[in-house]
Amino acid sequence: MAKEAKERDPELRTAWVTKLGEWKAEQLVFLDESGVNMRCGDRTHGWSKKGAKISCKISAQKGENFSILPAMNIDGYLACCVYKGAVNGDTFEAFVERELLPLCQPYPGPNSVIIMDNAAIHRTEVIC
Repeated sequence: MAKEAKERDPELRTAWVTKLGEWKAEQLVFLDESGVNMRCGDRTHGWSKKGAKISCKISAQKGENFSILPAMNIDGYLACCVYKGAVNGDTFEAFVERELLPLCQPYPGPNSVIIMDNAAIHRTEVIC
């Protein structure tokens, strides 16, 4: 059975794709966050030559969490910050205000359309 998000709306999706086609590539900035734990390299399986034992040394300590906020345009990274721990709405707002917006132009100039998903930290009062 194929799973499909109940929030999916084909009409809204078509409208979005149509709208996206109205903008020039130079106008678009894509923004999202990602997280990593420094112990995420723990492996339970691996590859080796036949008969060779696989081993990997890991720390017994709990790994630290880091978050990255990259903003990318057609030329690559426009702005990027790495944070220790999780990113919340306040951190996201500060990144947009201090790091990203100074590099953007008024619409319809270059870097004038910021595209992001609707994660809760993206829907703060200041951002919306």
